[in-house]
Amino acid sequence: MILDAEFRQPDWFAARRFDVCIVGSGPAGLALALSLTAKGHRVAVMEGGGEVVSHDSQELYEGLLVGTDYYPLDVTRLRFLGGSSNHWIGYCRPLDAHDFARHPFHALSGWPIGKADLDPYAAAVDAFFKLDPDTPPTDSAFGPDAGPFERIAFRFSGVQSVADANRAALDAEDGPQLFLNANLVDIELDDRRQAVTGLVFRSFASDEPFRVSAGSYVLCLGGLENPRALLNANKQIAAGIGNRHDLVGRHFTEHPHHTLGRIVLERPMRGRQFFAPKPGFMAERQVLNFGLRFIADVGERSLSAELMRSVACAAPFMERLAEAIRGSRMRCLDGGLMTYLDEQLDRDALHGAKLRCAAEQAVNYDSRVKLSTTSTDRFGLPRIELDWRINEVDRHTMKTAAVEFGKLLAERRVGRLQLDPWLLEKEITFPGIDNGAEVGGHHHMCTTRMSDDPKQGVVDRNCKVHDIDNLYLGGCSTFATGGHANPTYTITQLAFRLADHLSGRVLKAARPPGRSSPTL
Repeated sequence: MILDAEFRQPDWFAARRFDVCIVGSGPAGLALALSLTAKGHRVAVMEGGGEVVSHDSQELYEGLLVGTDYYPLDVTRLRFLGGSSNHWIGYCRPLDAHDFARHPFHALSGWPIGKADLDPYAAAVDAFFKLDPDTPPTDSAFGPDAGPFERIAFRFSGVQSVADANRAALDAEDGPQLFLNANLVDIELDDRRQAVTGLVFRSFASDEPFRVSAGSYVLCLGGLENPRALLNANKQIAAGIGNRHDLVGRHFTEHPHHTLGRIVLERPMRGRQFFAPKPGFMAERQVLNFGLRFIADVGERSLSAELMRSVACAAPFMERLAEAIRGSRMRCLDGGLMTYLDEQLDRDALHGAKLRCAAEQAVNYDSRVKLSTTSTDRFGLPRIELDWRINEVDRHTMKTAAVEFGKLLAERRVGRLQLDPWLLEKEITFPGIDNGAEVGGHHHMCTTRMSDDPKQGVVDRNCKVHDIDNLYLGGCSTFATGGHANPTYTITQLAFRLADHLSGRVLKAARPPGRSSPTL
């Protein structure tokens, strides 16, 4: 049932206690809510925005950028029903097994859980996103063996907004009770400072706050707002909830996205192919995980011509070209080669492509979300300052990915890669957004990272905030490391796993048997 907190009645919350109160209606929040409701639990979902995007709601996401160039913070996420799934393009892939492992060259790598802990929830996630069965790719530009790389695949969900896809369940009388325009402004703790007793909300039209009580609470606000909510809840704990070791908001990571170069292909290729490094290669070269997008430039003949001229002048080209030139009567190698290339273009014998990369980023203590000391939102809460940091491991990973893939292209007589100029600099600087670059995937990860050790993370292996008995976090803020795959699939696996944990270990013990799920 969907209700609007702008029109709330006095008895909606005053005398009502839910089993679980979830804040946020994106993939994590709705997957968790629907799973818990199906298990018979009474669930409230509090969404800060309305049915559609609005200035009043979106403006709350404004913030400051003080580190590496990044997207405006009110652009990189959406604040209405369905959350940022409203601009999700549907890339689905789970993290790899080695993404959960400890790697000596990557400080703080290693999750307290493994891929096997999330695999049982794959079927539920597939159904949630209406995914076709997972089938391995059968074709590759390099044949069955791609050397240090492996051909991988993404699945694509036809679901854009998870709210739209599950609208019938949300509208149902026996569904979760979802409240729009309910903006979290405070988290109240008991006298011991060890359990949440209620969450405080405000709507846009009224200054009067209202309070929601539950047995357990889950913040599913995304990788930027999860830490902001904890840091702003500082009336009872000055440093913010869960921040005893100054870790809330730290370790912010993204998936840096950049074009690495352009390619001349000897044989035509259609569409795109995805490649990732093999674990042995990553260990040997001490690089993080990455995903390469090998994309055909369909119809961009002028780009291919320009590139082929550049490649031809820079290095010997394909054996086929060399033999053709040796067999000609051309006196000027450069001019003759250009003539030959133009003729081949006319016959559609040569083809262009580009190489893009989405890379894992090293967990970095100084890369962080913090609260502004100069700017507040309409509710008086400090806004975010994002200090995104790129380090040497990130640069080494991106350059190694480009150089080694270029070598493989040449060795296998597939094509020649011309690196983008920024990769040739002695001190590599990733292109910024001012140059029109896509600098990241809009994936805000690791800011409340998972660890069994409270000195290394904010939540435990069950996504519970250390030191707080009944407060949990959902979304990729809880990732210990990011891998290279788009995070939505893993976010949702974690949500279904959390539903099992809450239902099996917490709610059954706390809830009297036989109680039904009432509606408002």
